Amino acid sequence: MDKPTLIYVYDPLCSWCYGFHPIMEKLQKRFLDQLNIRVIPGGLATDENAQPIGEGYSTIKDTLKQVENTTGISFGDNFRLLAEEGSYIYDSEPGCIAQTTINFLAPDYALDFAGILQHALFNDGKNLNHPDTFTELITEYDLTPENFLEHYHSDEIRAKTRRQFQWVQKQNASAFPSLLLEIGTDTGLMSKGFRPYDTLESHLHHLLRNLARMS
Repeated sequence: MDKPTLIYVYDPLCSWCYGFHPIMEKLQKRFLDQLNIRVIPGGLATDENAQPIGEGYSTIKDTLKQVENTTGISFGDNFRLLAEEGSYIYDSEPGCIAQTTINFLAPDYALDFAGILQHALFNDGKNLNHPDTFTELITEYDLTPENFLEHYHSDEIRAKTRRQFQWVQKQNASAFPSLLLEIGTDTGLMSKGFRPYDTLESHLHHLLRNLARMS
């Protein structure tokens, strides 16, 4: 039987996902031989929900404290300055399209890129609405900026990203981060929202052990 796939649904603008990324890295390392990992960007703020960050900064500010206290991760001063200035448009679509592009061109780096993408925003205060930011972030991958941008700007990648947003909604996985488990042709929701590593590790360990007994 093929290995089950752990599907990580996140959004580049999700602060809880930024705090969750180290847990995903630990899960990937822990279950390297037992699970495949797939990363799907979910579309937190798109279309009419995309707005200047200043409009929701009071809520974001409270969330940052909660994320730091719960996960131990820190948000950079450059991001705080970006948020306080307020004019930056909080739009998930460009970052989600960048993630879909990497998923297609370099799937082995999908989780790594998700972390790099979020670090660029939440630590460095980089502009995730501009393609140049993404080409700066892929220098360690075996990709040329031209190849990345050709796919990033394609109708196919944009359409696929939009289909993923719809799929995430159908799976009831729009509380980011969410984890789904794909076993054969069946996909089920495993967790919604932030969960600590020990809880997820224990759940996956027992689940995979039971699957092994059944096979």
